[in-house]
Amino acid sequence: MTVPSSPPSRLVERPELLRARLRAVPAQPGVYLFRGPDGSVAYVGKSSSLRARLRSYFTAPQAHPARIRQLVESAVDFEVVATGTEQEALILENTLIKRHHPRFNVRLRDDKNYLYVRVPLPQLAEGGSPDAARRQVAFPRPELTRRLRPDGARYFGPYTDAGSLRRSLRELRTVAPFRACSDAVFRRGRVCLDFHLGICAGPCENRISAEGHARLLDQAADFLAGRTEEVRRELQESMREASADLDYERAASLRDRLRAIDRLTAEQARVPRAGGTVDVVGLAMGKGIGMAAVLPVREGRVQGAERHPLMGLGEVEPQEILSSFLSQHYASAPSVPARVAIPWEVADRQLLEEYLTARRGAAVRMVVPQRGHLLRAVRLAEQTAQAALEQARLRDDFDAGRAAQVLEALRSLLGLDRPPRRIECYDISNTMGEQSVGSMVVFEDARPKPSHYRIFAIREVEGPNDFASMEEVIRRRFRHLAQPADESLGTRPDLVIVDGGEGQLAAADRALRELDLGTLPHFGLAKRFEELHQVGGPPLHLAQGSEPLFLVQRVRDEAHRFAITRHRQRRQRAGMRSRLDEVTGLGPKRKRALLAHFGSVGGIREATLEQLVAVPGITRPVAAALKELL
Repeated sequence: MTVPSSPPSRLVERPELLRARLRAVPAQPGVYLFRGPDGSVAYVGKSSSLRARLRSYFTAPQAHPARIRQLVESAVDFEVVATGTEQEALILENTLIKRHHPRFNVRLRDDKNYLYVRVPLPQLAEGGSPDAARRQVAFPRPELTRRLRPDGARYFGPYTDAGSLRRSLRELRTVAPFRACSDAVFRRGRVCLDFHLGICAGPCENRISAEGHARLLDQAADFLAGRTEEVRRELQESMREASADLDYERAASLRDRLRAIDRLTAEQARVPRAGGTVDVVGLAMGKGIGMAAVLPVREGRVQGAERHPLMGLGEVEPQEILSSFLSQHYASAPSVPARVAIPWEVADRQLLEEYLTARRGAAVRMVVPQRGHLLRAVRLAEQTAQAALEQARLRDDFDAGRAAQVLEALRSLLGLDRPPRRIECYDISNTMGEQSVGSMVVFEDARPKPSHYRIFAIREVEGPNDFASMEEVIRRRFRHLAQPADESLGTRPDLVIVDGGEGQLAAADRALRELDLGTLPHFGLAKRFEELHQVGGPPLHLAQGSEPLFLVQRVRDEAHRFAITRHRQRRQRAGMRSRLDEVTGLGPKRKRALLAHFGSVGGIREATLEQLVAVPGITRPVAAALKELL
């Protein structure tokens, strides 16, 4: 068994080395990182003078808040990244906070889970027959996504409630009846129920031109951006033209769309004389947690409410919390308004305004309203944040108490020394031994922790041998306990579950004994009778309908889902790569060029003919053969 090395020395324990290192820090703008004893990034900060800022941490430490003293006393190393300007430092700070999630930083929680609406730009084909592939790119459909890509599409969001967002998009189609069906349905070439309900213009049967559908997408984008009056004026003008041409059926359809606008906008709260485009920000703070609310006001109407949980508040001053939220929120926002109304002043207001101006491409002003309608809007945002914080706190307190009861019951049933706060579950997925993968999912306090999920591509086993594959996965995973590659692999679980019966459990047991990990509780959950197999003892039967059984079933099902999903992705990529070999004239060099340009076979499949030809070395005949194949 590997003996762990002694813990690294803290910075304050080596004063002479620390002074020398501080003298070597450049006196220019940049970002600095503190690392903890486990090597993880504990804090990320920015400064206009790295040397002065870092020195301030180690000068008169008793004068610092308890949070800063704890950071300095626990830090074992620091790093600096020099930048040209303070604005570049601000951008880099946001990037590093999202990448490392430092525990001493104020940070948005689960920002990667927010939804955006992606409205693509149509690609009108030049000449040729209007086949299904060309119609598909000429009539693109808006979609929900969790990633912002620099692909030229228009993005709106973020949205935190997926259900209400989907309902809103369906209502939006009464105003702009754009296509929403899947590509497979669209390729059938006949209208579906949506057309007869009046929420689709029927592009699959060419009942609307590509230019007309593109205009619907523009109207949808204008509506999502809050420019409802522009959409209203355009529809009114079109209705008058249709009436003048005696096209009463089209005029009636446009009248219904205008009524839909009135119905949707009548439900929006108004902020009179707020003017133009403004985001109203409110904050609410509790013990170590907080909530930010952003009310986007467009044309005097509140378009909705975005709620963003905040973590790592500690003893941080409200001004610093607000500044951190603003920089992180607008770093990934698809659009930046001309004005941002905030509840109080922030120290780096000028820097934030310059940063937001650069992101928007036009002037952005931050205002702290003192009276009037905008001040009332800020108070409304603060009330929205406070209500969301109370709801989150009640939900978390209830879930925490319930989780503690379930874990204690599971501890008693399995005879464990302590409640299994961290549960890891493993499953194997393959097709006749091909593209075999092993999944590792993690539940902490009875909740999934997706950031700690891991996938293992099976390397040592040939053919469909789930037992040997499970043994390989367990051995590779727990080798990392001594020298962890990351936080997930370096954390010892309280309970290990493998998906399967005695065979899978025996394989896992062999791997754990080989690594000499001591007493690490491990069980196999057999699906046939939902019984937990244990080494050297009879199967354990948990009561049907009990919460402990429901928990282990949920963990097992999540491991199975994760394994199946990743296996299918690998199988699809492998299948698509093998199909590329069928294209005449597409050799290894050209395949590498395509993959380097588009990132994946999926990217190649979604590319247009012109985009394929733009790749160096790809001729039009090869590109046409690719499109036909994929």
